Amino acid sequence: VFFFNDTATTEIYTQAFVGSVRCVQETGLLNSMEKKEDTEASKGKVTKFTEQDLSKEQPGFVVYHSFQADELATYLAFINDVLKDDPDVKEFLPLLNEDALINLCKDGIILCKLLNATIASTVDDRVINRKKPLNVYQRTENIRLAINASMSIGCHIVNISPQTILDGKLHLIMGMVWQILRIYLLKEINLKKVPEIIVLAEGSEKLEDILKLPSEKILIRWLNYHMKMAKQSIVIKEIGPELKDCLAYIHLLNQLDPSKCDKAGLAETDITKRTEIVVGNAQKLGVKQFIRATALSQGNPKLNLVFLSLLFNTKHGLQISQEKKKEVEKAALIDDAKEGTKEERTFQLWINSLAMEGVYVTNLYSDVKDGLLMIKVLDKIWPGVVEGKRFEKTPSGNKFKMIANGNYIIELCKKQKIVTTGIGGSDIADGKQNLILGLIWQLMRANYMQIIGGKTDEELVAWANSMVNKPPGIKNLKDPSLKTGRFFIDLLAAIEPDVVDWSLVKDGTKDEEIEMNAKYAISIARKLGGKIFLTWEDIKRVNSKMLTVFVAAIMNIQTVSYTHLT
Repeated sequence: VFFFNDTATTEIYTQAFVGSVRCVQETGLLNSMEKKEDTEASKGKVTKFTEQDLSKEQPGFVVYHSFQADELATYLAFINDVLKDDPDVKEFLPLLNEDALINLCKDGIILCKLLNATIASTVDDRVINRKKPLNVYQRTENIRLAINASMSIGCHIVNISPQTILDGKLHLIMGMVWQILRIYLLKEINLKKVPEIIVLAEGSEKLEDILKLPSEKILIRWLNYHMKMAKQSIVIKEIGPELKDCLAYIHLLNQLDPSKCDKAGLAETDITKRTEIVVGNAQKLGVKQFIRATALSQGNPKLNLVFLSLLFNTKHGLQISQEKKKEVEKAALIDDAKEGTKEERTFQLWINSLAMEGVYVTNLYSDVKDGLLMIKVLDKIWPGVVEGKRFEKTPSGNKFKMIANGNYIIELCKKQKIVTTGIGGSDIADGKQNLILGLIWQLMRANYMQIIGGKTDEELVAWANSMVNKPPGIKNLKDPSLKTGRFFIDLLAAIEPDVVDWSLVKDGTKDEEIEMNAKYAISIARKLGGKIFLTWEDIKRVNSKMLTVFVAAIMNIQTVSYTHLT
């Protein structure tokens, strides 16, 4: 049902539905002779049916069509909205169908632009190849830059490479766009950005606990909070099918603004008309028009998350006193200043980049407690080191099993010559932050050093100095001269001379120049294939830990001729 007033939006949804059928054909749904599962492109699995299955009525098949159409239409609307004023891509907008999306993504520019629209300066704009026509190598560099940069802001990239984008694999392109959209919508939904979220604390939770609460859980609590305020018995546990009747949305919108959103939809028995009322009321509040009604009535988890996020970001309806707001803001500033907070985020990003099945870390200290996460990390770094019979596979809620897993982790670390002095299995089970950070840092370092052949820090520095060839070079990775960023640019230029535009490189004597050089070096490294998780501030502060893995990543670029770290 297409009910939008403006022609462009209606056209997007019509084209998207038609395009979804083509995507189904291209991915083999109509021609597959075997029943199997498609790749996990964007956290959702697509079922392939046999020809015999397709000769019957297939509810799942219809749902796939509709999910595909709804998602594609939402992603196109998102791109058209956030990039409508971008000088490099606005001439190609609005995108109306999957062909336009595929073709525009093939040069990588729009993906880089989406990342910067989501989190400013994720990609250094100076590094993007944009002078048309771009050859295959230049397009590959742009796509590689976008993929590696996306992981640095928390995108969970699975089975996506420059070649899959160049080949026009729609389901993988949509998977990447979804990851970017998800971060775009959720980036403001946290206690630091919205102090009023503190009213959603449960039981004995402290302010520190709410600071670590994932955005999706905040949205669920927020929705249930308003259900309680509306004196409704509705309790939502997961975003998705539980919301398909749209009753919770009707009450939520009425709570947010009763003058604009009445509860007339409760009396509507036609689910299609009820969802139209919900979407219409949301538009009255100023919610961006990314979603069509069928996405809600089918319980699509992704698009219900989009809708809820848009509602929250438009009007959350939470209130606290000014005194409480100042208290929360002060605590948030203290949390930001903690070195451990920055390291925690870096380690989460690194673990997520390992692309382990069923693993996506959102709260490092909580996620490591049962031991299973770190056991998976160890097995990823040193395949075969973990013995299946040696650890508890269902430890959740059982402290003894959690400690047993922690002890096994320490045992495995010792075998790999990881320093474990002062940390035991109970410390992992208890989520002791400093000890956990120290252990995971060693695992991250070991992973990068293993990739470059087990080099020592001294060998790494000697290699970098030989590549730059500007005596006297650096003494170590604590050398104060590294703060200017020029050494890293020199090192990258030694690997690929044409990648650096020297007119953009500054002396690095001023803070602004240091920032520009550092951001330039990081984006160049990502463009050449490095998985880079340090920030430009790490270069400015000469954070030797992060500079060690940065140089190791650069060395790997040369070693494998600009392919990804694995």
